[in-house]
Amino acid sequence: MSEKKTSVSLHEKSHNELSPEEAEVAQHDANFEKRVLRKIDLRLLPILGTLYTIALVDRSNISVARISGLDEDVGLAVGDRASVALLVFFIGYMLFELPSNMIIHRVGAANWLALIVFAWGLVSMGIGFLNNWIALAVLRAFLGVFEAGFYPGCIYLISSWYKRYEVQKRLATFFMTGSALSAFANIFALGLIQISNTHTTYKGWRWIYIIEGVMTCVAAIVAWFVIVDFPDSERNKFLTAEESAFVKVRLAEDRGSEEREKVTWPIFVETITDWKVWSFALMYSAGAVGVYAFLFFLPLILKNGLGYSQELAFILSAPPALFSVVEGMFVSWLADKLRQRGLFVIVQGVVAVIGLCMTGFLKAPVPRYVGTFLGEAGVNGLVVTTLAWQANNLRGDARRACATAVMIAISGLGGIYSSLVFRQQDAPNYIPGIIAVMAICIAAIVAAAISIIVLRWENKRADEGKKIIDPLTDFRWTI
Repeated sequence: MSEKKTSVSLHEKSHNELSPEEAEVAQHDANFEKRVLRKIDLRLLPILGTLYTIALVDRSNISVARISGLDEDVGLAVGDRASVALLVFFIGYMLFELPSNMIIHRVGAANWLALIVFAWGLVSMGIGFLNNWIALAVLRAFLGVFEAGFYPGCIYLISSWYKRYEVQKRLATFFMTGSALSAFANIFALGLIQISNTHTTYKGWRWIYIIEGVMTCVAAIVAWFVIVDFPDSERNKFLTAEESAFVKVRLAEDRGSEEREKVTWPIFVETITDWKVWSFALMYSAGAVGVYAFLFFLPLILKNGLGYSQELAFILSAPPALFSVVEGMFVSWLADKLRQRGLFVIVQGVVAVIGLCMTGFLKAPVPRYVGTFLGEAGVNGLVVTTLAWQANNLRGDARRACATAVMIAISGLGGIYSSLVFRQQDAPNYIPGIIAVMAICIAAIVAAAISIIVLRWENKRADEGKKIIDPLTDFRWTI
């Protein structure tokens, strides 16, 4: 088999070795680079972060709806109905993530993402008009189908635009924007249920779904005009020809030359047989389990377990999410600066376990509430750090698409896991569920430690000339 050409920095080549395009790019200074990156950031991150906020709100507003009359109106509190209504979302969510990432490049990011956002907005609006729990479960299943392609598509798109040690800050900005803005969703929902005081046709929980569904559809229309495509797409018009060429060459310099690839069966098999993909999937799933647990059950624990009023349960669910944003952004900045990933996965896992212990096993309401700050920060940090770690260690457009979809699809099992371990009979404190989240966080810590050891050993072998990684002589695994 012929060996791929070794990736060489533009600055290490002589002028004669550079192509005319590369020679022009090499002349650009740091200010030009910053200006181009800022341009990409502004077109990519705010709109995707806003849409991700909407996705989180539309999948998790069932938690505030439940303490606003949904349980009584559709009979959701009987037996395992609540668990069923929660977990059916993740069936379609898991099944349709990979197919979505296989076609997003072909259809175009703006076309595909705007379409599925509009579709789930219609579904969310429809939930406001149903009258039984079976209809709720069916519509949540469709919600999962349409939301399936959004998150992995965004991760794939963002990872395609940045160099390896630039990407965690951007992924964190995207993910934490959703976490920060969705923290206010419960307060917004508190305002929406007040509509029922003057418009008594529908109860407050119905207005939550109707108004938020309409807002989602409007956002989808706006997004179609704003979202940019992949770097190699001719549909992008927001960069000049010079800026576009600069982006492509700097990405090739970082990762080695990559051609746009189609996702084929051999590439898919190669990706899913890579042990790293499954290790990262476990770490990511641990974070996802915790994220879903806090999204779905924190308002219930605050109201029924810690004894706060309905209004305070809405309001107090926001500060832990906001704290997780500040902590996550700091950790992401530090991880990119130090060029480390695995160490920060371990640290975030430990923070999550400490916070969950405080929430689950302390007696006084205030220390238990403080524990939710650490718990939510830890699990959110697990998600963004693992996303960056995997993106740093994958070369090839098709492999990134497959691995991202596989990792996030497996995290759908985390959503089912959290839906099942937080059982109605364990209310109001859900101690078995909290222990189950702690257990998978500990498994993530172990997986991260093992991955660090193995990747460091492989890098050492490459340094000694005993191994070629991926297969570029100067490429090393990010640890």
